[in-house]
Amino acid sequence: MHSNLFLRIVSSVIFVPIVLGAIWYGRGAYEEFSIPLFNIFLACLGAGLAWEWDTMFHKKITICSILLTLFACLAVFITEDRPLFALWMILVGTMVIFYKTKGNLAFALGTPYIMLPLVSLSFLYYTNGHISREIVLWLFFVVWATDVGGYVVGKSIGGPKLMPSISPKKTWAGLIGAICFAMAIAYIFALYLKAYGYMTGSFSYNTRMLVLSSGLLAIISQAGDLFESKIKRLLNIKDSSHLIPGQGGLFDRFDGLIFAAMAVAIFVVFVGESWWTP
Repeated sequence: MHSNLFLRIVSSVIFVPIVLGAIWYGRGAYEEFSIPLFNIFLACLGAGLAWEWDTMFHKKITICSILLTLFACLAVFITEDRPLFALWMILVGTMVIFYKTKGNLAFALGTPYIMLPLVSLSFLYYTNGHISREIVLWLFFVVWATDVGGYVVGKSIGGPKLMPSISPKKTWAGLIGAICFAMAIAYIFALYLKAYGYMTGSFSYNTRMLVLSSGLLAIISQAGDLFESKIKRLLNIKDSSHLIPGQGGLFDRFDGLIFAAMAVAIFVVFVGESWWTP
């Protein structure tokens, strides 16, 4: 157990700065020489998820992972200019994969499962005005805090299981801990937003909304985690891969983000920036 925890910490120390760097410098340092670093990160993530999805189902690499990667990369890079066309790309990709696998619907549904969160993240980052980077940072911090809170509190307290038939290690105490950690990091993030002028309305109102929405996002993130656990149970596998030492694969690391990213993107489409500056 201690060895596994050490591997989790080491891989996080390596992995987290890469993600934060991609978010912080995602647009490039200079407008005239702007490299869409965050989209490049998303494209690499899409390729890794496509490879894992293929091996989870087929136990080997097939042409499907290559096709899925191509569709994911195309959708990510066109989201900035044509987000609606990116959604059509997801639909076309799903139909192509469905045809290529001779009607394997379960595998074909991996296309939107992988592509929708990637497109959501690209949309939030590149098409959402001056707060784009901050929204994505908040999203990642909340999901990470949810994972840490669920793990720490769940391990420390234990107690009744949340959904033992799907994930025998998750507890109700862990869920409460995940929500509390997410809300705590949201409050800290609200202080950052206020200090740097991103939150120009009532600080108490904005903070309350951000904290409460982060608590809800923690529940959505946990639902994404449980959904991926259900998929692995159906496929009779423990981890999506062994790509990340001590943490399993990319799906194991990003399962909560998949649901959370889509939820935030849908929310922003209908509400816009008013939740930061009411």
